Amino acid sequence: MAYQEPERQQFHFSSRKGWLNDPNGLCFHQGTYHLFYQHNPAAVHWGPMHWGHATGTDLIHWQEQPIALYPDESGAMFSGCAVVDEQNLTGLGVDPASPPLLFFYTCAGKPFTQNLAYSLDGGRTVVKYARNPVVPNLHGGEERDPSVAFDPASGTWRMALYLGDERGDFALLESADLLNWRETALFRIPNGGRECPELFQIADETDGKLRWAILEANGNYLVGDIADGRFQAEHAGVFMHRSGLKGGYAGQTFKNLPDGRRLYIAWQQDYIRGDAFSQSMTLPVELKLVGGELRVHPAAETRLLCAGEAQQFRDVSTVNADGELWELEFETPLHGVMLNIGGTDLWIDSAAGVLRCNAGEYPLPHTEKPLRWRAWLDRNTLELFESEGRFWLPLPVQRRPEPVISVPQGGPLAAVTLRPLQTIWR
Repeated sequence: MAYQEPERQQFHFSSRKGWLNDPNGLCFHQGTYHLFYQHNPAAVHWGPMHWGHATGTDLIHWQEQPIALYPDESGAMFSGCAVVDEQNLTGLGVDPASPPLLFFYTCAGKPFTQNLAYSLDGGRTVVKYARNPVVPNLHGGEERDPSVAFDPASGTWRMALYLGDERGDFALLESADLLNWRETALFRIPNGGRECPELFQIADETDGKLRWAILEANGNYLVGDIADGRFQAEHAGVFMHRSGLKGGYAGQTFKNLPDGRRLYIAWQQDYIRGDAFSQSMTLPVELKLVGGELRVHPAAETRLLCAGEAQQFRDVSTVNADGELWELEFETPLHGVMLNIGGTDLWIDSAAGVLRCNAGEYPLPHTEKPLRWRAWLDRNTLELFESEGRFWLPLPVQRRPEPVISVPQGGPLAAVTLRPLQTIWR
């Protein structure tokens, strides 16, 4: 039966069959969340890219839909975004009550170009624009992954575009009608920023000011302002950490959310574990801006995964429990402590400001008090969040029949809360 394979994640979305990678066109439209994604339906390896499609009403449970975009004579369908053309600037709409849903995507041909597709029926059917491309190749490289957002200060639309690995930089473009674009600036993102830019505005909770943020695939970001078509960075940081070449990658935020939240999903870059499907998405998370710094929290909708009452443990070095899907809450002391969660070792040293895992080393927030954590344990994934949103590490893991959590060194833990979770596959 579909979705019942023993190696399939149980509360992270994966495609019924074939390969999945970058989320694309994340949006909320006419009461439905849309999750499009890079997809090779014919194999469990990366291959000719289509846009897969899933829909849902709660960000947790998804219903897979027919493929939205197929490769054509111009090339494969690489990553892109979705926006709602509320004012019908493109002239593609026919019913004022149902504004066009626009999809900007890369056509990976020779050369790479930025193209447009649209839907007039809420995303059920997608049509490629007859006058593609809307952005020709600008600088001769594998330019890709357009991210489009409205700029209320100028009354125009902005596009961020990666200009390819040979250059390693990004372009900003501007349009008044979503069809005709001009380049306004080039910029770079620190720490080797690479591909899949995500451009949006977000209010800073410290002063209420609306700022621009731009993310890249590895989790690096800039926060600042856009003036005269140029990005003026005021703060740089990392909101999502990666384990080598695996873990969270190439995510984007949902557009057009009615409640104003900035919700984000990334590709959970994983090993190939079976012959029917491969890869999954991270949990949905909420991004917040505090003093110019992006914070990350599990989205409120993750509470829908709870499958029973929480269990409390005090002064423990080992917690055993039946089941394989868990949410954990715990606190780590300032001195170094080694944890094993579902078979994965983590060395957390708050005083030194470092976490070590799988031969990787990650900076922790500066603190003079113990850190509090939330962890989400699926069959093949451990997602670790610092409770104030200052650290997020999605990890692919090899689950072993060990305690849910144990403390080989530096324990015991003062308190552990354990919540059983349920599968999303009905």
